[in-house]
Amino acid sequence: MRSILALACSLACALLFMPLGLTATPHPAAAAGPLTNTVYLPNITKMLGGGDGWQTPFIVQNVGSVATDLTMDFFSFADGSLVKTRSVTGLAPGTSVFHDPNSDPGLGTTGQFSVVVKSFGAPVVSVVNEHQNVTNSARQEALSYLGLTSGSTRVFLPYAAKNAAGWLTTFIIQNLGGAPTNVTAQFKSLDGTQTVSVPRTIAPGRSQFIDPTVEPSLVAGLEYSVSLTADQPIGVVANAHNDAPGTPAPKGFSYNGIPAPSWATSFMPYVQKNVNGATTRLIIQNAGTTTRSPTVRFRLAAQFATPIIVNGPDLAPGASWSYDPASNGAIADGEYGVTFAGGPWAAVAASLGPTTAAGSSSTALQVTTLYFPNVTRTLGGANGWTTPLAIQTTGADSATLKWYRFSDGALVFSQVLIFNDFGQTFRIDPRQIPDLTDNTQYAVVATSGSGGMAGLVTELNFSGGDGAMNYEGVPPPPGVFGVPSCGPSQAPLGTTFQCVFYGFPPGGTIASISVMRPGGSSTLDTTLFRIGADGTLVVPYPTFFASQVGLLTMTATVGAQAQTIQFTVTPQSFPITITESKWGSLAANTRPGIACSAAVVLPNGQLLSDNAGLSPRVTNAQGNVQWIYTKQANTTGTGTHVVECTSGAESPAASASFTAP
Repeated sequence: MRSILALACSLACALLFMPLGLTATPHPAAAAGPLTNTVYLPNITKMLGGGDGWQTPFIVQNVGSVATDLTMDFFSFADGSLVKTRSVTGLAPGTSVFHDPNSDPGLGTTGQFSVVVKSFGAPVVSVVNEHQNVTNSARQEALSYLGLTSGSTRVFLPYAAKNAAGWLTTFIIQNLGGAPTNVTAQFKSLDGTQTVSVPRTIAPGRSQFIDPTVEPSLVAGLEYSVSLTADQPIGVVANAHNDAPGTPAPKGFSYNGIPAPSWATSFMPYVQKNVNGATTRLIIQNAGTTTRSPTVRFRLAAQFATPIIVNGPDLAPGASWSYDPASNGAIADGEYGVTFAGGPWAAVAASLGPTTAAGSSSTALQVTTLYFPNVTRTLGGANGWTTPLAIQTTGADSATLKWYRFSDGALVFSQVLIFNDFGQTFRIDPRQIPDLTDNTQYAVVATSGSGGMAGLVTELNFSGGDGAMNYEGVPPPPGVFGVPSCGPSQAPLGTTFQCVFYGFPPGGTIASISVMRPGGSSTLDTTLFRIGADGTLVVPYPTFFASQVGLLTMTATVGAQAQTIQFTVTPQSFPITITESKWGSLAANTRPGIACSAAVVLPNGQLLSDNAGLSPRVTNAQGNVQWIYTKQANTTGTGTHVVECTSGAESPAASASFTAP
C-alpha cells in the first residue's frame, strides 16, 4: 500500500539424474519464429575432477503463455569452440526441460562449458545446481545459481577469498554481449590493505574464470570484494569452497554477481541466526560511486516484531564490510528479512553451519512477479530434497503463491500472504502445507501488489554433508541491455512497469523523472533513485487510476541529458466497486479471494493512521471486503477513501469521497 498512499497524498534439478538420450550437433540449430529471450549459464560441467566430480544439471522453464522452441549452445572453456547444440521444440507454457551433462554423450568427460539458451516464442528462466561427491553423502557439496537473463557493464561481488580460514572463491565471467569484451576485476581486501586488478578478454557467449590460487598478486589468507568493469554486458557466478583435501566437513556456496543497482535500498529475503546451528554472515559492498555507510535493518519473520537497526562504517566505492549477527545480542535467534538502506548496495548472505553452507545475493529491484522453477517436498524420501521459500515485501502489502505440479502442470495450491511491515519476510515450508504431497516437485509463481517483493528458495537435503543451497526468485526477463524500455511495454491498469534508462553519467544527480499521460502529468520523487555505476536508472512505475490509461511517456533528466520511454496502459482487467464510503467505515466488492488495502485521505490532505483498522485483508467468497477504522477527533469536511486490490501482478484502485463527521 505504500505506493498507493504516496499517490493518494500526491534449477535446479540436481535431483533427477536421468539419461536424456542426447546427440551432439556440430552447428547451432535454427528455430522457428523470432528470438524472445536469451539465458546464459556461465558454468556447466560434466564430471569435472573425476567421476564423482562437479556436475551441473539445469532446468529451463517456459514462463510464458504460449509454447516455445529452444536451442542450447555449449561452448568449451578450453578454446571457446561450439561443442554441441541441443534443440527442444514445443515446450508448453509452465513446463520445464532438464539437462544433465553427466548423461549427455555429446559432452566430453571432465568438460567445462558456457551455455547460451535461446527461446523462440515465449520467455524462459533457468536454475543450475552444482554438485560434487553425490555418491558420498558425508562429503557431498551442493551449490546453486540462477541462469542470467541480463547483464551489466559493472558487476559486483561482495565476497571473494584466497585461502582465508579455509575458504577459496573462484568466479566465472560470461560475455552476454555481441562483441568481444575486455574485463577488469578489481579486488579490494576487506582489511583495506590490498587493491589488485586482474584482466580478462572474453568472446561473445563464452566464459573465463578467475582462480585466486593462480593469481600471484592476490595475497593468501585475505578476503576481498570485487568490482568488475567491461565494455560489453557480462554476468558472473562466484563459487566459494571450503573443501581442501583433509577438510573434515567440506562445504561451499554459490552466488550470482550483482549488476550495478540503481535504488537506495537493497533487500535480502532470508537471514538466520542460530537456526539448526547455522548463522548468516552478511558482506555488504558499496556499489555506488561515492563513499557511503549502510543502515542494516533486521526484521524478524513474525507477524509483529520490532526491527533491529545496525549502522555500518563508511565504505569507499567497491569496498565491503562484513557483519555477523552472532556478535549482536540484541538480535535474537531466528529467521529475518533484512534491508540495506543508504545505498546503492550489493550484499551477499552466507549461511554457515558446522557441515553446511548456502549463499544468496541481494536485490534492489521491486518486481511484482517471481518464478521459482524448482520447489520440492521430500523429493527422494524423508531425508530427500525439501525447499522452503522466503518471500519478502519490498513495498507490497500482499503476495500470492501458486504451486504447479511438475508431472502434469496442474495448479495444486494457492495462498495469499499479508504483510504488515516494510521488509517483512514469510518463510513457507512445503512440508507444512497439507495440499502438497511428499516426493513431489513443483514450480511456484509468486505475484504481488504494487511495491513488489523479493524471494529466495533454500534447497535442503538431510542425508548428510553439505546438503544446503539457495537460489533467488527469478523476475520476468528484462529488455536488451543498453536499449531503454519499459517492461512490459503494454499491460492493464494496475501493472507496475519496470522502466530502464541507460547511458547516464554513473552516479549522476537526477534532476527529474516525469510521466506524461492522457489525463495530465506527474513528477516522481527522485530521492530513492540512483544512477547506477553502469549508468542505468531503473524506475518502477505503478499504475492505479483510470487517468493513467493510454499511451504514457516517461522522461528522466540527469544534468542536461534527457531520455524518454513510452509504454501503454490498457483498461483494468477486473472491477473494484466501493459499496460503502462513510466516515469510519469503508466497503468494496471485487474478485473473491484476493488481497485489498485501504487508505483514508483526511479533509486536510493527510493520511489517517490506523494500522489495525486499515490493515490489508482478503475478500470473501462473494468478493466483499470491509474496514471499520477509528475516527480522528475534530475532523470535518470531505475526504477520500482509496481501495487497492491485487489479482495476479495487477493492483488497480478505486476511490470514493466521504464527509466527516
